[in-house]
Amino acid sequence: MSEKILIDCGTSYTKIYHIDQRYYEVIPSREFRQRNRDFRILMATGYNTWGMGEVQVNELITLAEGGLRLIPEESFTLLDCGARDVKYITMDRGKIIRMDWNTECGAFAGQVIELLINYFDINPRELPPDSEKIPVVCAVLGMTKMFDKIAEGVPYPRAFMGFLKGIAWNCYHLVNKPEFLYFSGGLCENKAFLHSFPCQVRPLGRYVLLEGLKSFYEDPSRLKPLKETVSKRTAYDRHSSQ
Repeated sequence: MSEKILIDCGTSYTKIYHIDQRYYEVIPSREFRQRNRDFRILMATGYNTWGMGEVQVNELITLAEGGLRLIPEESFTLLDCGARDVKYITMDRGKIIRMDWNTECGAFAGQVIELLINYFDINPRELPPDSEKIPVVCAVLGMTKMFDKIAEGVPYPRAFMGFLKGIAWNCYHLVNKPEFLYFSGGLCENKAFLHSFPCQVRPLGRYVLLEGLKSFYEDPSRLKPLKETVSKRTAYDRHSSQ
């Protein structure tokens, strides 16, 4: 009998919740593609879930549900920074009032940051916090400006920290500049990046979307149509901006 799991299958990594054994696992997505026949995937979310899972759930919906499960407040902004893109939801009294998905200013942010950490063999905890922010359009194009700074003689740890601040600044503006921000994804482990935001940030770890799937698995009635989950004010704001 195949083992029952829930998955958040991202571009670089797949997060797995083993239902019967009740534990989490993170493996490279390319490795999971080779192993997925060993599992019965009951529910799936994530960019690379095409063709997998008996039930597939939109990432923004699982992000919102995971936030409601983990965050004590009913009103909050939650940002997820993945390997390929960034996405966020803003809740007001348990209803989604804003949500967005960006593959431009956040393009490959997580993947590029991980690549550069390995390339420079940098410990993020040792980066100089007073580095000047490097204005960047996205992570991919931002590397050009970062290497320009290095060519000008800026030490690479300082240039890299400036690059992180530029990415954080873009994400901060994407989520409408909140005073307090909850954060999801593998970059929760990168304290230098979290401290680059000009607001208070609380990391929730990399299993927030899985927590959303767990909530839907435990109570399928919570998997409502989007029109029942989104506040009327969201639809009004969208109509007014057109």
